[in-house]
Amino acid sequence: MQKTLGILSILLMGVGIVAHVVMAQAIEEVDLGAQEIQESQAEAEVMPQAEAEAPAEMLAEAFSAQVYTQLPDTPEGIGVDSQGNLYASLFNTGEIVQLKEDGQYVHIAWVPAEADSGKGHVLGIASDKDDNLYVAYKARSKYDRVGDPRHPACRDATDVTSGVYRIDAETREVTPVATRGDGWPFCFPDDVAIDDVGNIYLADLTYAGIWKITLDGGVTLWSEHPLLHWSATPYSGFPLGVNVLALDAGQRNIYAATSGDPLVLRIPIQSDGRAGEPLVISRGHSLLDGIALDEEGNIYVSEIFRNEIIGLSPDGSRRVVVANKQSAPLDGNASLVIHAGILYVANLGFAHSRWQDADRTVVAIRGFPRPSQSPGN
Repeated sequence: MQKTLGILSILLMGVGIVAHVVMAQAIEEVDLGAQEIQESQAEAEVMPQAEAEAPAEMLAEAFSAQVYTQLPDTPEGIGVDSQGNLYASLFNTGEIVQLKEDGQYVHIAWVPAEADSGKGHVLGIASDKDDNLYVAYKARSKYDRVGDPRHPACRDATDVTSGVYRIDAETREVTPVATRGDGWPFCFPDDVAIDDVGNIYLADLTYAGIWKITLDGGVTLWSEHPLLHWSATPYSGFPLGVNVLALDAGQRNIYAATSGDPLVLRIPIQSDGRAGEPLVISRGHSLLDGIALDEEGNIYVSEIFRNEIIGLSPDGSRRVVVANKQSAPLDGNASLVIHAGILYVANLGFAHSRWQDADRTVVAIRGFPRPSQSPGN
């Protein structure tokens, strides 16, 4: 399996390079990365005295991007609870850790269990209003073929562990919420989002749909809209569907990013809880893996093979480059979360042939550009 992942990573890196060239020709972006940040800092040195003496809260925080935590494995998911505690899922080992402000981390749990370490991958992570953690888990299968549109691993009867797991906020006990062993046909559980009621929305990368798991344990395919799927010749080169999810502040919409034909979508949650018709917010990206919303409704997505984070205004009319390899220590950036005005980034490092060669870091970005406050393209 390690050899397969290595080959896939090399192939995906090639796709990322091609996508980079295509994207450079296809769209114009406002690059507010390192160069403009340096220019703005130079201008700040000659600002009028009255402006220079303005209260600190009136001055925009200077851009900075630094390694927040060095980890023993590549982080895929990153989440925050109601107390502001940050958590990361370690992709290859199955460990969940809490990130500390001093750059250290502490062990929280193994998913599904320590005995299963290395037998699968932990991905998206989120917390409910009571600070219980929920984690998406994909077991390894001898039939894993990410480039095969038939995705034979979906029909692997020996996989009984892929699904969603809950980590108790007090005891840290890990229990399955819904898994293939329960009879649910999950293919590639990739990300989770949880509303205040306790409903869990699960992005399934290769089933290409969004599942909804209710408090009573019921599981339904909430949306399998064609926009969540891939086309016959996917733009990214890979037959992959919906990758990541985020709920808006009012919990009236789910924002989703897809990977095969990379789109950013807004899916209304109707009054009866069913999925509405998706609206395309943005297209023309390379493969997406990571999404977060700020308090203004701006949308941030990871273009993992370009080592780039893109910011979109709520309606998608404005687009900025928030950070790239030149302005931040990004290494296959995946999941994103915003807390206290800081954008935290999980570096999955998937372009490396061996995950041990990746940076294995979480990055903290401060003073990042907001699309709603930036000039339009």
